[in-house]
Amino acid sequence: MLAHVPPSYEFGPYRLDPAQQLLTDGVRKIPLTPKAFQTLLVLVEARGRVVAKDEILQKVWPDAFVEEAVLSQNIFTLRKQLRDDGGDAVYIETVPKRGYRFAATVRLLELPNAVGEQASSTEVPTLSSPAQTSGPVLTRRRIVLVAVAVLFATLATLYSIRRTNPTLGSSGRVMLVVLPVQNLTGDPSQEYLADGLTEELIADVGSLNPQRLGVIARTSAMAYKQKSKTIQEIAKDLGVDYVLEASLREGSGHVRFTAQLIRAADQTHLWAHNYDRPMEDILALQGELARTVGEEIRIGLTQETVARLGSLRPVRPEAYDGYVRGRYHWNERTAGEVRTAIDYFQRAIAEDPGFAPAYASLADSYVLLTMMREAPPAEMMSKAKEAALKAQTLDPTLANAHTVLGEIDEVSGWDWAAAEKEFRRSVELDPNDSNAHHQYAIHFVVTGRFQQALEEIRRAQQVDPIAPVSFSSMGWIYLRAHRPELAIKECQKSLDLDSHYVRGHLCLGEAYEEQGKFKQAVEEFLVGKILSGAPQQQLAELKRGLQESGYGGYFRARLKQMQQQKSYVSPYDLADLSLRIGDREAALRWLDAAYAEHSPYLVFLRIEPRMDPLRSEPRFQNLIRRIGLADIQITSLTGE
Repeated sequence: MLAHVPPSYEFGPYRLDPAQQLLTDGVRKIPLTPKAFQTLLVLVEARGRVVAKDEILQKVWPDAFVEEAVLSQNIFTLRKQLRDDGGDAVYIETVPKRGYRFAATVRLLELPNAVGEQASSTEVPTLSSPAQTSGPVLTRRRIVLVAVAVLFATLATLYSIRRTNPTLGSSGRVMLVVLPVQNLTGDPSQEYLADGLTEELIADVGSLNPQRLGVIARTSAMAYKQKSKTIQEIAKDLGVDYVLEASLREGSGHVRFTAQLIRAADQTHLWAHNYDRPMEDILALQGELARTVGEEIRIGLTQETVARLGSLRPVRPEAYDGYVRGRYHWNERTAGEVRTAIDYFQRAIAEDPGFAPAYASLADSYVLLTMMREAPPAEMMSKAKEAALKAQTLDPTLANAHTVLGEIDEVSGWDWAAAEKEFRRSVELDPNDSNAHHQYAIHFVVTGRFQQALEEIRRAQQVDPIAPVSFSSMGWIYLRAHRPELAIKECQKSLDLDSHYVRGHLCLGEAYEEQGKFKQAVEEFLVGKILSGAPQQQLAELKRGLQESGYGGYFRARLKQMQQQKSYVSPYDLADLSLRIGDREAALRWLDAAYAEHSPYLVFLRIEPRMDPLRSEPRFQNLIRRIGLADIQITSLTGE
């Protein structure tokens, strides 16, 4: 006897197959989470009847307490996937104060139950009569019985979750991803706020108990902003145990925020809640949400952590708005966007002079512009240090403030011990901060400790597993350790993740250069220039130089372009280009000029392979001593 096969349904161009948990449009699979699929199935099965919200919640989440806001988010997702989010609902109709109705005509596909039977299609009209759509009225006694039943079911489910979840209460480190917060305000200009909340939640949840809970970094998490992947697929990609989904609704000076925590193994919704707070309490909201997540997955919160999350100071809405706008622009990592970010951070500080994160991000922006060769070091680094110290004074537990001060101590102060102290403190405060691990790894390279640098960059990869920068940085480390064959593998991994990633092409070019494969090297450098948006005239000059004289012609053209540039040019870069065309005397002159301006890139002289032709020069060795690099002991890699 064959098992019963549930029927499939067709409506419009779509086919809903309960047996395979599949929604298709005749061409492609429509990605839906299991709960969104079940919500759609409940509505389709009730076709034409108004389904009360409580009924949907009980059918889709029978063993969990879930607020209506989570259902609203599922309905929003379904309408997006069905392209039903216009003015008039074609498929899912909202019936105010009652629930939802599936409005389209549904065709029932009866599947064969025995060999030789043919599937049949029956059109099922939608119901429109008020008598047909009204449900039974619950008596007071029945309401009490239902409430008691739901209470017992909820308690049983919570007990079951805590009893069966193998990661709860264990000594292992569980992993969680905060997915990009959905902007449901209806206003695309509020995207910066959704992204800002995502970044802040990652930081807050990551600070709960870093020894027990690892949180995926922003770069990898934000990769899923435009991707329609299931929870199961995301969890597999990132290797996480839990997923935190959230959405934002905002208006009238309030932030309305819905969040739900999902266990990846079986996609159980452990908890969901809707928050409604005045904008000035947004930091407290983030802290409350982070604390709740920690309690639900039982990672163990210290009294200090609970007290810290419960005592977050209010922030002026205008200051928070300026701060998250600044972070939104800063994350673009272009010179123009970073300058825009600086303006917003300064506005945030003017609105709330006690808001430490704004000072730390301002300092970070000044350092970034310096490292991008967009301004002379003297113009930026003193401002950066002043802002970083202010951030530390206001909040000594702010990891980002320690990271940026470590960078300043290293590339501007040339104080290796002070830099190491700051980097160590930063990763202690937030082991989930991939940038802190990156900067600490670079410090180990500067001070000749390649094995420790690789260990640190691997820690960055653990929390940022699909970020191209994690692999290009590892390639960069291998290059400085004179292992170009290993660098090529890592550079290629970064390009496998993003073929348009400029640093990946530059990394690959440097690796080929170190191997003496100059033709392949310059081809990668040219691709990097094209992808970075270099002007057409500049590209034409570089291509002409390459065609006429190969590798040397390309870099002679590049050097000429830089010397004719009207904006700031780093003398370190001029020294680097001079070496590439074989002009050692010019390279030494430019390095002296770089020393005079305190160039941040001089910290790499001891381990930079392209400087090898100068190592026997007394002037170069004297420069190494003046920077404080002469006593550094270089340790080679082991077991690689």
